[in-house]
Amino acid sequence: MYHQIKVEEKRPEVLVYNDIYYSNRRSRWGRDYHPLRMHIEIPMYFHHDNPKTPVLIWLEGGGWRNVSPALRLGELSAFVYQGYAVASVEYSVNANNIWPAPIEDIHEAISYLKDHCEEFNIDPERIAIAGDSAGGQLAAIAAMTEGARAGICYYTPGDFPHMKEGADFFSLEDLLVGKHIWDDEKLVKEVDPRTYVTKDAPPFLFFQGDNDALVDPSSSRSLYDLLVENGSDSDYYLVEGAMHCDTLFTQEAIQNIVLDFLRKHV
Repeated sequence: MYHQIKVEEKRPEVLVYNDIYYSNRRSRWGRDYHPLRMHIEIPMYFHHDNPKTPVLIWLEGGGWRNVSPALRLGELSAFVYQGYAVASVEYSVNANNIWPAPIEDIHEAISYLKDHCEEFNIDPERIAIAGDSAGGQLAAIAAMTEGARAGICYYTPGDFPHMKEGADFFSLEDLLVGKHIWDDEKLVKEVDPRTYVTKDAPPFLFFQGDNDALVDPSSSRSLYDLLVENGSDSDYYLVEGAMHCDTLFTQEAIQNIVLDFLRKHV
């Protein structure tokens, strides 16, 4: 059966640029180099002008042991359809480097995006930084030190000194710094997002499961409370029944909250 229809262009096409290498970092062993990449998704209209788009930088978690920047590209495309470019960034993990390498990598990735803003049609002044778990800790620090418009953190270790109370001799946090972190108070402060909170901190959006056995809700709540105390226009959502990395965080209801937040602040 033959049909002729007229289609209205209501949403963009998603263009994906995979494996963009933005850095080649020397490993902590000093004998080799570890290439770092990002994947970029860009909204593109073929029948309309394409104004420069705000960009959401995504930092995937993985306990500072591993990171897969391609893992959530399908889920992140929901934001691209709404007019946001997305850059999912790889950063150094324990097998290659330790702190401060991960946050240095993220700073370098942001500089790369700003330097190539014309190429990717993004607005270098409208950046939000998001991440989950270990990626959320890095996103929180990066958002406050890079002048981002907003930060979005999912089940984030946000108060390192408090985390010591329930820590065993070995903890995941040790992987971030390459030694037993609780023996070095200066280092604990350095990796703690609360250290970077000032009255100039951007708005933050937090999601946390009340059934999280890996990151206690009090950790992310402590960071949120300090931000609000310093005047940050931030929001905190405690998700009933959600565990760490729960699929509840990928649902449309959560995405809509994120989109409303991005529209307001970015």
